[in-house]
Formats: sequence, structure tokens, C-alpha cells
Amino acid sequence: MHVIIAGCGRVGSNLAESLSYEGHDVVIIDRDARSFNRLGRTFNGVTIEGVAFDEDVLREAGIENADVFAAVTNYDSTNLMASEIAKSVFEVPKVISRLYNPDKELTFYKMGIEYICGTTLMTNRIREKLFQEEDLIIHEDLPSVGLQVIEVTLPAQAKGKKASSLNYGISSRLILLQRNGTVIDLKDDPKIQENDKAIMIMRKDGWPVLLECLSDSHSAKCEILKREIPASETEPAQNGQTKIIIGGCSQVGAHLGYLMSLDGYDVTIIDENPGLFRRLPPRYEGRCIEGVVFEEDVLVEAGIEEASCFVAVTKFDNKNLMAAEVARHVFKVPHVMARLFNPDKEQTYQALNLNYVCGTRLLKQALLEYILEPKVSVRTSCLNNQFDLVEFECPPSWDHVEISSIKKKIGLFFAYILRRGSGYMPEDGFVLRKGDHITALVTQKSMNRLEKYLERI
Repeated sequence: MHVIIAGCGRVGSNLAESLSYEGHDVVIIDRDARSFNRLGRTFNGVTIEGVAFDEDVLREAGIENADVFAAVTNYDSTNLMASEIAKSVFEVPKVISRLYNPDKELTFYKMGIEYICGTTLMTNRIREKLFQEEDLIIHEDLPSVGLQVIEVTLPAQAKGKKASSLNYGISSRLILLQRNGTVIDLKDDPKIQENDKAIMIMRKDGWPVLLECLSDSHSAKCEILKREIPASETEPAQNGQTKIIIGGCSQVGAHLGYLMSLDGYDVTIIDENPGLFRRLPPRYEGRCIEGVVFEEDVLVEAGIEEASCFVAVTKFDNKNLMAAEVARHVFKVPHVMARLFNPDKEQTYQALNLNYVCGTRLLKQALLEYILEPKVSVRTSCLNNQFDLVEFECPPSWDHVEISSIKKKIGLFFAYILRRGSGYMPEDGFVLRKGDHITALVTQKSMNRLEKYLERI
């Protein structure tokens, strides 16, 4: 495909690199030539300096023969105008625009411009993960087939037990075991160590086995597990008593604070630029405090000593990291999350075991799914974004093939299989059938390998 991208910020450059890597003909436009320094060595497309909605610039980019136009600059008005020209003047078949301000969604909708709102994506992902317990995360809850995908940190009580003790017939199965960031081979049934992280597929009658392995009946962890909380729940009870502090009144911070205040939470937003508080709608019922998000005096004034949650969502990765670390280690806030812009810093956040959402990666993935309509779709992320939980349809070449051979070839960790309305928890001897819907854990490397394999079929 011939793809034109307007805007070489972090999202635009990452999108261009991904599409170029996939073998597409990519042209990227930006009014600041220095922005092209963000493009990595793998990018083999064309760069053009110019304004994204200038028709001469667009013609130079080959828009008259373009299959896709993506407007992902940092300005909603620029994206809207460029998309409108691409759609109405040059009749590009597929046009997609990035949207910052959710208040402008109606304008984009009325003009018939397809868009993806990064602010909404970010706030939804933060709200989805914010209240989940560190020791137990339910990534998927599928009541229609009675399955849950969970991530659990194994406590001292489980130390020395065999990994196989987490398996119970068709009711619970260990998908992946990770220790200090490294995946442990399950072939020889290793012994569990304290703080190992496990990804499991569960049915309701598998919970007692997991509880027996993890803890005694008096453990707080046992009580957490007994709740069987769906992933979509965010502590609805007594939310008026739950204090949330948001560091940064960015578009994401303002939108998140507004939504949480509507839900009845006690919200305080901190920003060193008080002018940004104008982003908050009149219906926002929380507090605003002027100050630097990582300064202890400011945080105390915001009430962090009583806070249940702290979310750092400024536009600066270092500020978010510092503020989140202060909230976690100085004030011992139970639930802490940080926003991340630069995907190159993900390893740092992971090494610090800091819960985060990478908006660049999230938005890029959404744009790629719109542009390419890939055969593999990402459902959520696990193990602090080190693995993605993905879904795809079993290709014809895997019909009557055991999953063990596919695991070795591509590096998949099979989670569950949906077949004719039933959910299966596959072991290595499980035989696939054409038409199966497969959900699996993948790294970015194995994701690329899987996508390339499916594209060749």
C-alpha cells in the first residue's frame, strides 16, 4: 500500500517505522525537518518537509495514488483539515485522523472523518487497570464460556511447590511462569519461588486449587482471590471515600479527573501551570492544586497521605517516573500508575516494576489495526506490558496440528481456544481445527513473527 502520514511526532514516527517494516510504501510529512530524526534505521520511506494540508505538498507525497492517509500531528485542527482534504479533494480510500480533545469528537463525526481519540484510549486503559490488585490482575473475564485469564504474583506460601500444582484438570492451567523478568521453561516442572509471576487460565471450580497452592484460609490474598472480580470493575463500593490524585492536567489528566469525579471519587489534580485547569469542564467537582507533581510538600497538600491512587500523566516521562516513585516509595500509595510517551523507555519502567500505560504504543496499535485490518488483534497487555494477549483465527495450515509444534515455531503461549461456542484450555497435545479462535500471549518479537506468518498464508 501507498501510505501517507502527516506528523512525525512519536506516534507518527512509530507508525511509519512499523508500516515501512511491513513492506509498505510510506511517505511522512512534517513542517519541522528535525522531527525526522525520530525515524529509526529500519525506516526506508520518504520524508517531506511541509504543512500537512498544503495541496502541493500532498501531491508531492503522491496523494493522488495513496491508499491510506493518516493525520497524526499534535494539533486537532491540522488533523481535521488535512483529513478533510485527503478525503474530499483527493478521494483517498482510507483516511484516519488522530484526535486529542474529546470535546471535538462531535465535529469530527459530523464531518464524516474517521478518528481515534488517544485521550479516550489512555483514560479507558488507566481506569481499567487502576484499581486492580498488584498481586492479582484479571485480564479477561468471559462469562459466556466460563473462563478468566489472570495474572498472579506467587507468595512465600507457594515457594517450593511444583509449577504443575497450579494445574487442575480442565479447571485451571498455568500458561506462563516468569521470574525476575525471565520466562521459566515448564518442561521439567520447576519449583515455584516467591514473587514468581504466573499467567493462568481459570474456571470457577479451579479457584480452590489455586487458593490451596497460594495461601492459608486466613491470608488477605485468599480473600482477594475469592472475590473473583471481573476485569471491568473498578471498586464501585464507597468510591466517594476513595481519594485519587492526578499529577498533570494534560488532556489525559483533565479527562481522567473529570470522569473519576463524575463517578463520585474524591479527585485532586496537580499542575505547575494553573492555566491548564481551564481544560476541566464546569461539572468537574474535584480540587486543583498548583505545584510540581513530584514535590513532597505539594503532594502532602493534595492529600497523598490519605490517597488510594496516584496517576502521573504529565507530558514528560521523567516527571511521571519521579512522581510515581515518590508516591510509591515515600508515601506508600496502594495504586500507582504512570503515563509513558517514549516506548524506548519501557524497559526502565518494567525494571522498576512500575505500572504504566504507553500512550504512543496504544495509539499506534489502534491506528495499525484500522489501516491494515490485521489478522491478529491485541486484546490487552500482561506482565506490565511485556506480553500482549492477542486473538486470531486458526489458519487452514494449522488444521489438525498439535499446538506444541506451533509453540516452538512461532513462540506463542496459548491461553484458550474458542470452538463452536465452547472454551478450551489447551495442553501441548491439543489439536487445532480450522475456524478455531485462538487467544495467546506473545512478545513483540513473536507478534511480528506471527503476523508475517499469517500474511503469507
